[in-house]
Amino acid sequence: MFGSLVVVFPTFHEGGNLLLRYRGREWIFDSGNALAGAANDRQSIGYVAFFSDIEHEVAPVTSGHRVTLTYNLYFDDGGPVSEKDAVSERLLLPRLPNQEGFHQAFKALLDNPEFMAEGGTLAFGLRHVYPIEHDLKHVHNVLKGSDVVVFQSVRALGFEPVLYVYYDDRSSHSPPAGVIVDQLPNLRDLYDFEESISHILQNTQGGIPVCHGGETFEGCDHCAGNVETVEWVTPVTVYNRQKEALVYYGNDPSLRWAYGDVCMIVRIGKAGDRLAYPTVAQVKKAHKARSGLV
Repeated sequence: MFGSLVVVFPTFHEGGNLLLRYRGREWIFDSGNALAGAANDRQSIGYVAFFSDIEHEVAPVTSGHRVTLTYNLYFDDGGPVSEKDAVSERLLLPRLPNQEGFHQAFKALLDNPEFMAEGGTLAFGLRHVYPIEHDLKHVHNVLKGSDVVVFQSVRALGFEPVLYVYYDDRSSHSPPAGVIVDQLPNLRDLYDFEESISHILQNTQGGIPVCHGGETFEGCDHCAGNVETVEWVTPVTVYNRQKEALVYYGNDPSLRWAYGDVCMIVRIGKAGDRLAYPTVAQVKKAHKARSGLV
């Protein structure tokens, strides 16, 4: 399920506004007022669709009757609805309103030789919530809103966007500050209270230590030559946070929490040869080799 569709019948009513809230902004759908002029036209209806992670509320109806149908919207497997629809153009995925603008803006940056002249790694914090239980594989197919705009646009330009879980280990005294992994690790089976989360994931799961642009990790011999510098285009968000309690039963039992946030990573090549970037498989193999996992 990715969203909801609310259909409002043209019955007289006052009040009953549908309030939608997202990141401090609010939209109001006043169906009573919108349908007032269509009271004699029974073919007119009101409707509104919104993503499932949008906060919504229905205000009290002060007069009349507000009659609605609410549908849950789901992704399907991409097949035709029926045999008659097998070649129907209406089954083609629509181009999102802001996709062309993002595509052109990103392409213009890539054409600029001063933009990441030596290539590098871009990271996008996801802006919407997704059902994540055991892995990240299915999430690529259910991205929505600005997340799918980024994903489809960079793929159309020949790049390989991939989802990772980013663990920020800044509370630890042992660098690096963070690590990205392409799976959901079971930290309870891996945890060593004497090591940082970053080192554990790097040593056991092929995790990639990362730093933010402009940061360095001095004195970290363990990570020398193995840290990937990441430029965050949109900040990491907590909408898809993976949280796990880590308990150490020693002489002094201790509790620590591990927080991992899902993000999208895009690697690009140097100016003049943008598509000569390290693939996900190459990066994974290289880091596993350096960590002694292969």
